[in-house]
Amino acid sequence: MKRAHLTFGLLLFVAFLITGQFMRADFPDKEVIDQGFRLLMRSRHIYILFSALVHIALGLYLMPRGHRWQKTMQIAGSAILLISSLLLIAAFIGETYFFGRFTDLSRYGIYTSLAGVGMHLLSALRQKKNV
Repeated sequence: MKRAHLTFGLLLFVAFLITGQFMRADFPDKEVIDQGFRLLMRSRHIYILFSALVHIALGLYLMPRGHRWQKTMQIAGSAILLISSLLLIAAFIGETYFFGRFTDLSRYGIYTSLAGVGMHLLSALRQKKNV
């Protein structure tokens, strides 16, 4: 699971670089476009970086847990983070190029990021040992 997070995080980082190049090529006159739209576009771009960094951090530091419920929480959290990343990429493409406005894609991407990280956090909770 560590290698998958690291690989996916690096791919997302490449996607972040590519979306930056799209913005530079498609919107070269930053001062001419509406500043609200520019802020929307840049924030969606940064969300992809945020997602990449979460995956890279998990890829470097994730420790498989011992109990079955902890492993299940880690796997579920990782799956949700994958979905989150795809939603954030879809938000960049959709909100920048198709809709030109805010949609729920980015909101759901952020919420699922919170859920995925939360599940990883819960998986790290330890059960008390009977002494």
